[in-house]
Amino acid sequence: MTRIRVTRPALAIICALAAPTGQAQSIGAPESAIEWLERALSEPPPPAVAPSPPSFAQDETLAPKLPDAHFEPISVTPLSGAALDTTGLFTAAQIGLPRNLWGPTPAAEIIAAIEALPNDTLPSAARLSLRLFTAEFAPPVTDSRTPSGALLHARIDRLIAMGALEQAAQLIAAAPGTDAALHLRAFDIALLMGEEDRACETMQGQITAAEGQGTQIFCMARRGNWRAAYSGLAVAQQLNLISEAEAHLLTRFLEEEEAEFPLPPPQTITPLALRILEALGEPLSTSGLPVAYAHADLRGISGWRAQLEAAERLTRAMALQPNRLFGLYTERRAAASGGLWERVRAVQSLERARATGDTELISDALIRAYPLFQATELESAFAEIHAEPLADLQLNREASRILWEILLLAQDRLDRAVALAPDNSLGQLVTALVTGAPLPETNSPAMASAIVLGFAEDALPATVQEHLDTGALGMVLLHALEQIALAAAGDPNAATQGLRQLRAVGLDAAARQIAVEILLLERRG
Repeated sequence: MTRIRVTRPALAIICALAAPTGQAQSIGAPESAIEWLERALSEPPPPAVAPSPPSFAQDETLAPKLPDAHFEPISVTPLSGAALDTTGLFTAAQIGLPRNLWGPTPAAEIIAAIEALPNDTLPSAARLSLRLFTAEFAPPVTDSRTPSGALLHARIDRLIAMGALEQAAQLIAAAPGTDAALHLRAFDIALLMGEEDRACETMQGQITAAEGQGTQIFCMARRGNWRAAYSGLAVAQQLNLISEAEAHLLTRFLEEEEAEFPLPPPQTITPLALRILEALGEPLSTSGLPVAYAHADLRGISGWRAQLEAAERLTRAMALQPNRLFGLYTERRAAASGGLWERVRAVQSLERARATGDTELISDALIRAYPLFQATELESAFAEIHAEPLADLQLNREASRILWEILLLAQDRLDRAVALAPDNSLGQLVTALVTGAPLPETNSPAMASAIVLGFAEDALPATVQEHLDTGALGMVLLHALEQIALAAAGDPNAATQGLRQLRAVGLDAAARQIAVEILLLERRG
């Protein structure tokens, strides 16, 4: 007997013809809950009008045998670029900065400075960046060359690059209206967070066919409208509205086409491609993708190891609360040895030692655990979890030296940290930094001397002083953050310049904490 294969689109068309008019299908998936990150937001102190889509009236010469493509109507709302660019989650005063931070600096220059920021930096600098990009400031100077709302788009893109998807989503939601470009960013975030079904419903008709054709087709399928999705794909291909690679993926998605052997992934991975490959049973590892993609492994459908690796990446980028990572560490017993599993064992051993109250056991467990987190640049997260419960314990000498660092990195119980400070030049310098005292002269290595110079009252570079004189404080701050990232990689001159510029815009407390981190945390690329 000849076996006939009926594809999903064909079956959908047959069912649609047989079903009574108005009958609808729906496909849904449970929504994932988002753990909103609040620490960075609670610490105190373009697109112009979206283009109209092309006409998709059925052309018999293009697709004579396919049903009409059913594209949702598109909402177009003119928005003020100034209104968009002022969008924030809290006021500038909450981070100790003036509302008119950008002064006379053109938006294009601000955007270029944001895009130039390195990805790797120190924990306190990353937290300051999060607050800077989510705060509300007066709009910058714009001209006809800068698209409306371009600065908001740049801030959101930077948050996404940092892995801070929750903050980026909140910023989009807070905007006084949303243009097509923001809708596309919001949809990419939803795909990575596992909330695509809700996003398809709330953004129905808001993404233009020209910019988000693949997204529209995907959403039609997620809502169970396979016939419209399939015909929409055919028309989009005929009109060259999507790339060949995206069309291939969407075809496989709509037809649930299983390859005999796994096919190589597309050269360019997008959030949509990631989700489609996952639906096809060919999930990609997110370890080699930008850090924002790590959120896709935190939705409860990935293995424990993948969740741990993703949580470590996001915590290192200051985009995930440490308590979520450490909750994962204690979920079950380590499955193997080495690397990640040693950190799991170390955390669990320290927890068991703390439960006994035996300071010798706690000291030994802390001495074994802390170097493992230093090696993977997670000392700050380790400190935030363990500073308070360990602060008053009388540990042995080696463990007390670690506790001193932990209290400084967590910015917790600084009185106890001062009492534990080693009696050497490093201890004296750090104590002066955390207490706000004048810094002592030092003959210590280059970095310590560079930090002392950063708090000297020497003249600033001419370009920096010019920015200050004209009120362009935002550019000084962005340049300072760039210098701090270079200092974190071992550049003493960058440390001096970055700290001076932070102090010049009134962020002396932040400069002092960053200086402590430069001294305690070694980042070498």
